[in-house]
Formats: sequence, structure tokens, C-alpha cells
Amino acid sequence: MDATKRRPIRVGMLVISEYESDARVRRQAEALVERGDEVTVVALHAEGRPAVDVVDGVNVVHLPTQKYRGESSLSYIKLYGGFTARAAGRMARWGRRFDVVQAHSMPEALVFAAAVQRAMRVPVLLDVHDLTSELFSAKFEGRRGLMSAIRFSERASFRFADEVLTPHDRYTDMLRAMTRTPVTTVMNCPDDRYFTARPWKGWEPGGEVVFGYHGLIAPRHGLAQLAEALAAVRGEVPGARMQVWGSGDGLAPLREKVAELRLGDAVSLPTRLLPIHEMTKELDKMHIGVLASQLDPWTANVLPNKLMEYAVMGIPVITFRNATIERYFPDDAVTYVDPANPANLREAMLALIRDPEKARLQAERAREVMVGRTWRHQRQHYYEVIDRMAARRRD
Repeated sequence: MDATKRRPIRVGMLVISEYESDARVRRQAEALVERGDEVTVVALHAEGRPAVDVVDGVNVVHLPTQKYRGESSLSYIKLYGGFTARAAGRMARWGRRFDVVQAHSMPEALVFAAAVQRAMRVPVLLDVHDLTSELFSAKFEGRRGLMSAIRFSERASFRFADEVLTPHDRYTDMLRAMTRTPVTTVMNCPDDRYFTARPWKGWEPGGEVVFGYHGLIAPRHGLAQLAEALAAVRGEVPGARMQVWGSGDGLAPLREKVAELRLGDAVSLPTRLLPIHEMTKELDKMHIGVLASQLDPWTANVLPNKLMEYAVMGIPVITFRNATIERYFPDDAVTYVDPANPANLREAMLALIRDPEKARLQAERAREVMVGRTWRHQRQHYYEVIDRMAARRRD
């Protein structure tokens, strides 16, 4: 069909995050708008943004619910339940306004906010960014009753949805074993508009070398261990530094660790959140990316988007090991630390500092891994899912 005659698909999205900083949701919403579809996103309150907003062509409704990051299961349940109830009320008023409704986890149960649309035969898509059961297993170990309820909720959510999306094949395999609902992989790949190959940024083994990390700053991501490793590395390479961008409940403890290690002049910590177009300029300051996450039920299955962003840009990476990362990145594409403790991190950091050529070849291999795995390619798979579901509604 001629694109000029194509009827726009009306998509409603639900997400319990701040839309402006949620890369996966924004990529999908903006990709739909780019080809002429109409997208409305119901999201969390965003400081400084109006209740009803238009962001790069996407209609965004900010509900009066604040984000929570912490260690209270009750606070998470209040956040998820309160937002879902408000979103359900808003969706009920909209009725048959959409051709497709897409709910983004976590939690998977957010999909039930589209119950009115589902009753009216509007197809419902569930996009599983992360499994809630894995997050809660990592945060609230031993809460058997809570975990049973969450796993029941997950499976009920999969059954309720018409189709399910996941960000990588390992999740796809796991979910296909849990549900008969069709599951499709749409990878959470870097956006080609912002993340592109850069010229090799080398260093002198005895000069300044900047290790970097961007994204969620949480204790599980091992930045305190990375600071300990940096302190040890600087005993041999005084020019080693670390730059961190992002936010999260791990930032305050990280500041304390940096002060305790007297690394104030060697570690740069964030003072504000950066929009994505500014972030890519900042990342150009680093020589080596480091992902020092500690393995737990959540990190055991993740494929970090930041790892793929570094790979596309040609930044060599030191990363923790899990089965999902290994599925995509062979040993010659990254430097694995297993586990990511201070001693292993120190050894890996010094090895790359002392051998820039090895780091360059590693970065080239990682970039090869990412050929065909950027958003320009993945969005075609996403379009196919949305078109298939919209056709079901129209039929």
C-alpha cells in the first residue's frame, strides 16, 4: 500500500517509568510516529513536564505517580498498584480509541489496565523489558508468599495478552516455556540516530585512561567494587580515572565509597540526568566501558543496552559474565570478569591499559557482533508485530 494512503495505526502505551528517560519505550513510540502512526503514552509523573505533553510527536500523559527505587516491597506494590489503577481509569474513559494497546513491564500485571480494551476486542501487547519475579527475587529473597503471588501474576498476564515481546532470545525461550501466547524478540538495540561508530580513541599505557559507565546506578551494578579496583589500578597507573553518568539509589553509597577511597580527583559522578543526545557526546570522553554487575536472579539474564551501545561506538568493554551476554558476545569481543570483584576488575583493567592494541581488536570484534543489531534493523520486526495486531483488530 502507498504510504501516503496508509491509515495511521492508533497505539496506546502504558509504562511505569518516566517516558522521557525510557529509551526502549521512546524508540518504539518515535518509530511509529515517524512512519505516520498516532501514539499516546501513559507514564509516570516527570518533574518539570506538564500533565499532558507532546514529546517528539508522541502524546504523553503523565499520571500523578512518582517513581520509587529502594528496598521496600510495600512501596513497590503501592507504586505498581496505584499507577495501574489510575491508568485503568484513564483507559476505560478512552474505550475504543486505540487499534493496539501495548503495556511495558515491569510489572507484567500492568497489562490488565487495558481490560476494557481487551473486552472490546482491541489487541493487547505485553512488552517484557525485565521479569518482575527476577527483580523481586534479587531484592526480597526469602519472601515466599510474595514471590508466589508475583509468579502467578506473571503467568496470568501472559495469558491475558494477545502477544508478548522480549528484548533478547534468552527471554523469548524462557517465556515460550511458560505460556502458549506468541512471543517475539525485538532487541533493545542502540538507536542509530545517536549511537554510531567513532574513530578509535587510543591511549598511552602510562598516560590518562578513562573508564566509564552510564545508566542506572544501583548497588547490584557493582560501581563500588569498580571504585575499589580503580584505587588499586592507580597505584600502578596514576592516570587511570572513572566517569559515571546516570541516577539511582546506588549513587549516595557510591559517593561515600569514592570519598572513603580518596578518589575525589579521579572519579566524576553525575550531578544531573542527561538527555540521550547529550549522553552520546559524553560517552566519547571514555576509553573503556565497564559493566561490573553482581550476579543475582535479575542480572543473571539481562543483556545490557549500554554494552551494545559501547560496542556500536567502538569502545572496548570489560563486563560481568552471564549466559545471555555470552550468547551474543564471544570471548574475543569483550573482556569478561567472572565474578566482577575488585581483584578481577583490577586485573582486567590493567591488562587493557597495558595492551591498547588488544583493546582495539576487541572493540572491532564487538562492533562486528552488532552488525544488523541496531534499532534501524530491529524496528522492522517491531513494525511487523504492530501491523499484525492492528490487522487483527480491523478484521
